[in-house]
Amino acid sequence: MKLQTALEGLAFFAYHGLYPFEKEKGATFIVDVWVNEEIEDVNPLNTIDQVINYEAIFNIVKEEMEIRRDLIEDLAKTILARISMLLVERKVQVKVKITKPNPGGLFGSGAASVTLEC
Repeated sequence: MKLQTALEGLAFFAYHGLYPFEKEKGATFIVDVWVNEEIEDVNPLNTIDQVINYEAIFNIVKEEMEIRRDLIEDLAKTILARISMLLVERKVQVKVKITKPNPGGLFGSGAASVTLEC
């Protein structure tokens, strides 16, 4: 049986970007995280140790969003690595998506995003 724990649509105001105006002005970033885990179907799921603690994942994302980076690819890679380290003793698949709506005001509409998974 596969259990998916997801944090979707997490919005953070941050100063990530390659260009000086991005670092000064800042922007809203949207982060989505999915963690898939194979679980045994015989036991009830009634303790936090049996499931993925999404509060711990949220705290990782929040901490990393506060560290300025030039590229959201690096940000996604760091978040993915930290979540994987947190869950190293479990057999999980982790996917992180970071979206930057209308980056730098250049697109008019739409968004740029990166997705990493392992």
